Amino acid sequence: MTYRTMLGAVIIATLLAAPVAALAQLPGSLSLPTGGFSKDALLAQAKEMVADLVSMKSSGKLAPEQTQQVDELLPKARSLTSELEKPQVETGKLPQLASDMSDLQKQVSSLKGMLK
Repeated sequence: MTYRTMLGAVIIATLLAAPVAALAQLPGSLSLPTGGFSKDALLAQAKEMVADLVSMKSSGKLAPEQTQQVDELLPKARSLTSELEKPQVETGKLPQLASDMSDLQKQVSSLKGMLK
């Protein structure tokens, strides 16, 4: 009876440990807790934001103070895009980059709202 209990415990331990061991061997299979931030998704958003700002600037529909705002936001958006385009971005930096992205997007959305 003790033998069966030990055998059952070993089988259960093996079944529980095998998936973890398999994931540990596959690079990139474990997602680090970055709050759900994906470098590729952030990069796509940053590129879209730069395109929006360039489009707004060239539209000729901005008031002088809005043009100044776009002129201030564009370098920040380009800098963020450049940071995300780097081959290696530390996963610890992604939350900060996402926060910066959110702040810029709010300002860009505000400007877009004034154009409509």
